[in-house]
Amino acid sequence: MANYKEVDETLSLVKDFATTEQIQDLLRTRRESVRITGENKDQIVDRNLRDAIDSRAIDIEKVFDLIRDAEENGAQHIFFYKAKSRAIADALAFENVAPRMFGTNWKKKLDEDFPQIKLKPNDFKISDFRQLENKPKDWILKVYGQTIIEKLTTEQEPEGTTALWRKFKYESLRIVLMARWNSPDLLEIRVQRDTSRRRVEGWHDIVWEKLTPSVMRRQFDPWPLSKIMANVINRQAKNKTLYNFRGAKLGDGIGNHATFETDTETGNLFASNEMTQSLESLATKHDPEGLVVTWFPQKNDTPSKEMRTLLGIKQLERMRNFVGEISNEIIVPAHCLARDLDYVTAQLRSFSK
Repeated sequence: MANYKEVDETLSLVKDFATTEQIQDLLRTRRESVRITGENKDQIVDRNLRDAIDSRAIDIEKVFDLIRDAEENGAQHIFFYKAKSRAIADALAFENVAPRMFGTNWKKKLDEDFPQIKLKPNDFKISDFRQLENKPKDWILKVYGQTIIEKLTTEQEPEGTTALWRKFKYESLRIVLMARWNSPDLLEIRVQRDTSRRRVEGWHDIVWEKLTPSVMRRQFDPWPLSKIMANVINRQAKNKTLYNFRGAKLGDGIGNHATFETDTETGNLFASNEMTQSLESLATKHDPEGLVVTWFPQKNDTPSKEMRTLLGIKQLERMRNFVGEISNEIIVPAHCLARDLDYVTAQLRSFSK
């Protein structure tokens, strides 16, 4: 495989994104021929995993899968878009998009050139494009980027009595962006979390640039979350085992806004009848503007643990000019499994009806 020469970079990403337990779980798949334990995470990666790769006991593709699982799901902003027609959706299946994006020899290119690990300084590049085994029409396009940002430090120094110097430092930022075609009709633009709203929306635009002209923005409508949030509120009595929520923002249609939130991370806004009646009354008459939902594990262990999601993120004016006043964006604050994130999307679909 062409990427075998990038083992050093690959192992560095394993250290950054995978847990010790995840790494050892991979090594246990070949426990008869590799070492599993070590004094610390560095030794488990630098000695055990490297030796397993060098001896071909562990296929490096399995290591790439470990990185994918760790960096592609959660700790993200996700923007949802819906294909405008069935014909457009059908044209977005993997076997249709791959040749448009990578030419007639796309199978060879994907096999030999991807995934790529190395970053291109101060630039963005396509690092992976692949089909999903459990949904063969679906695909993921991944983009790696690198840029230098300024970060404020705690160091400061007064200058006279009227001025204050504060120290900034330059820091290299590694950026992971994605497009996920989620058949039959949704395109997800996923970008990593960041303190700068402008950077988040700028990264969103970069993903669209990388998709063009094979996948065009005009083929989609933003998928607004307003009806979904209203249904989540109004159907809560029937779905107490599925979710609860601890935060909501609603309006009365004449410019007044109300924010509801619990005192604790584990609180539930529907714990009292008074709060329930207030929320349901507003949600019935007007579209909710935001909602913090916690999804509970079900009997099939999906999601594998409680998942908190923030629905209806407020966007900057430039973004609203395209998507409208009702947001098509959620935040998944923590890393999670791919199947857990797909579960959340499936729930959003069900509450859109």
